[in-house]
Amino acid sequence: MTTTHPKASDNHATNSATHTALWALVAVSGVANLVSSVAQAPLVVNLATGLVTLAALTALGARHLRSRRTRV
Repeated sequence: MTTTHPKASDNHATNSATHTALWALVAVSGVANLVSSVAQAPLVVNLATGLVTLAALTALGARHLRSRRTRV
């Protein structure tokens, strides 16, 4: 039987703060993407805000899958 030791990154306060920060980034970049689209900003601005939103959502998804794997 193996024992898993908690990592330094398993600190609940740190995980909670990172989780909140990622959701805030998703919200802000999503609104920025919407505003840049409505304001007909250059394509590069719309793509940049979209990529930031996608990166934050990907990080949230990866964290969720990683936490499910370690709970089982």
